[in-house]
Amino acid sequence: MLDEIVARLKDLKKQMENELTYIRQEVKDILKSKSRAVDRIEKTLDVLLNYSQMGVGEKEFKRLNAYYASFNPENAKFYVDYYKEMNKG
Repeated sequence: MLDEIVARLKDLKKQMENELTYIRQEVKDILKSKSRAVDRIEKTLDVLLNYSQMGVGEKEFKRLNAYYASFNPENAKFYVDYYKEMNKG
């Protein structure tokens, strides 16, 4: 049973790493266009928060959230705090 869970988690992490290519491009597009579309940014940050639980996308999360903080520091702080809470231990 435990071996099966470990195998599934490894498969999930591999899938996340494959999908990170698309998410990385989304982050680049947001930064390049200097988008201030809160929904778009927060949706991407939410996905990256989920991925961070598997050790995937940390660099992209920090990069996008730093940009987000430049015009929405209150919401960006929420993401920093949530990220720290999820990844402590």
